[in-house]
Amino acid sequence: MKRERLPQTGCAWEELESRMHAFARNDVDWRHGRNAFHVWYGGDDLFDVQRRAYTMFMQENGGGAGKTFPSLKIMEDAVIDYGAELLRGDDATGHITSGGSESIFVALKAARDWARKHLRGIREPELVVPYSAHPTFNRAGQYLGIRIVRVPVGEDFRADVDAMERAISPATIGLVGSAVCFPYGVIDPIAELGALAQARGLWLHVDACVSGYSAPFGRALGYDTPEFDFSVPGVASISADLHKYGFCAKGTSTILYRNFSLAAYQPFSFADWPLGRFENPNVASTRPGGSIAAAWAVMNYLGRAGYLRLNERLLRLRDRYIEDIGAIDGLAVNGRPHSLIVSWRVTEPERIDAEAIVGFMRQKGWFLGPMVDPPGMLIGLSVPHEAAREDLLADLAWATDEARQGRRPSADALQSAY
Repeated sequence: MKRERLPQTGCAWEELESRMHAFARNDVDWRHGRNAFHVWYGGDDLFDVQRRAYTMFMQENGGGAGKTFPSLKIMEDAVIDYGAELLRGDDATGHITSGGSESIFVALKAARDWARKHLRGIREPELVVPYSAHPTFNRAGQYLGIRIVRVPVGEDFRADVDAMERAISPATIGLVGSAVCFPYGVIDPIAELGALAQARGLWLHVDACVSGYSAPFGRALGYDTPEFDFSVPGVASISADLHKYGFCAKGTSTILYRNFSLAAYQPFSFADWPLGRFENPNVASTRPGGSIAAAWAVMNYLGRAGYLRLNERLLRLRDRYIEDIGAIDGLAVNGRPHSLIVSWRVTEPERIDAEAIVGFMRQKGWFLGPMVDPPGMLIGLSVPHEAAREDLLADLAWATDEARQGRRPSADALQSAY
């Protein structure tokens, strides 16, 4: 195998910049709404705030927040307070993490260690989750020695609480609900799951990575938003990503706990080495100070009024997408989306190949999220999808008709789409 070799001498920035632009020539054009997700863009002004704040603290280490860098401690504490207020946790506390995956990892670690103390005798712990829950639960379970039990969702694409209750075993330590789930964009019945968790003495984690920082504003604007936060009795922890609909820089998420006693199960502590006590609540010891600073800056730049304006704009856009996708012959929106994820399915999978639609869209330069159950696709809407709407929907109608006619996209388009 031929490897790249480190250059013997350095290279001027102008040349490096040109080469990097060339590397990106086949990247998805997210600035013009050609992406399904991965980039959650709130506008050029927010990008400028992110960039400026991030670079101010780019060299500072969040692992030293409160000691070496008290500035980062001030900003992280403020961001956690903002999140606790939005998610209605009067006594809630938590930490900034690198993303939703880390937030889920540390929440499951806390649940596992809590169960060791309060649910004695469980050697092989289990966690009951809906089929629609993020794969990171299985990934974290594999790392942490927790068996993940996935349960089919109901006809409304939300968690089936009765089925989840039947899946509870003597080894169960907790339950999971999503707000919203990534595949279908719906909020699970968290109030019912909270009641079940309380009745069985279990930990309930709410994965609000997608919509934790948008759903509260949707509720304030009068949109249908089922209860999912700490106002629901039984909710122990909530993961919520700032780098999605908090419109902050990557990678920035939050993990919040109902109170300090539950949060105390998250940190790792160790003393048997030459430097004495080492304690860390996060997976990574080194944390980019830039992401903490950018989160604080964006949230203060927008304020409640700014978040309300953005969410009103995007929720109106979502409703237009729902109506327009539903009007395409052969497609139907899944469930009743509660936030800014919209997914849809083909209504006649025996006649219309959803994979072909995804491939045809890729040929046109769109990267939509392919879905296998039910066959279809999804999109997470942000500001660039406003200008892209008419072109996207026209191409989607064309691609659906091509698939109905039995035509196939190019092999390269299919390969790059999946």
